[in-house]
Amino acid sequence: MLDRTDTRVASAVRVAPDGRRSTAPVSKFTALAGLLTSLPVLVSLLIFITVLASGPLHGLDRALNQPWSEMIFPEWRSFVDDVIDPIASQAVVIPLLAVTAIVLSVRRHTWRPLMIATITEIGVVGMVGAMKVIIARPSPVLEDPSFFHGGIFNHGGYGIIYPSGHAAQSVALYGIIVFLLSRYTATTRKTLTLLSVGVAVIAALTMVSSIYLGWHWSTDLVAGFLTGGIVLRAVIYIHDMFPERPRPASPDSYSLRQGAYRLSSRPTQAPAPAPAMMRGFEVRDPARRTAR
Repeated sequence: MLDRTDTRVASAVRVAPDGRRSTAPVSKFTALAGLLTSLPVLVSLLIFITVLASGPLHGLDRALNQPWSEMIFPEWRSFVDDVIDPIASQAVVIPLLAVTAIVLSVRRHTWRPLMIATITEIGVVGMVGAMKVIIARPSPVLEDPSFFHGGIFNHGGYGIIYPSGHAAQSVALYGIIVFLLSRYTATTRKTLTLLSVGVAVIAALTMVSSIYLGWHWSTDLVAGFLTGGIVLRAVIYIHDMFPERPRPASPDSYSLRQGAYRLSSRPTQAPAPAPAMMRGFEVRDPARRTAR
């Protein structure tokens, strides 16, 4: 029989919204995933893929830029364009994120979920927008994957295509929804795992649909995923770095203890002393038994 402790290699410090910290062992897979998705690794990968996308990977981008929607299931183009591709668009994910953040803020009586959602959206728009304008990469429609050959004034939206905004949103915005549910609800670990798999599926669908429709070069999408991951990790880091201060208990607040509610401010009365004639004898009733 394998020792279960062999699968534990580290301890993760979890910061609750009220500022309390708890340490729990993590598996090797979780530790490795945390390392590979850390900010330094993601930033390094984004720089690396950007350097390759500027020239060395032009052949790959051109090879994957084919009229797939005309060659493979052309009757599906409308469905992919109208249903699949918009899943990662702001028109879909922003309302979902807003509703999630507002409901959690109201239920937990704190602005933090709404603030975290807002910071994430600003981070995605700011980082992706800045990179698009600076790099100015033309769309596959213009058949030129070179950097700085596009521009918003020359080609409009077709001149600022790197990195993919849809790809970044599929990771950052859907990812922050799962994060908020993990920190501000009692969602089970199994449910959170399924939701995380759902985020990965949405990201995969975004990549396939964009290449199928010819909206992006393949490296645009990879850079978009990395950009979304950077924003997501940065927001989580900020959230945990500034934990919410616990609120002072109200005189009229209730606390749950042993299945019954009682007033927190009500003093606990000391038990009455046993009569003199009963001292030294054991009480038969278990509910009233006292230590001798």
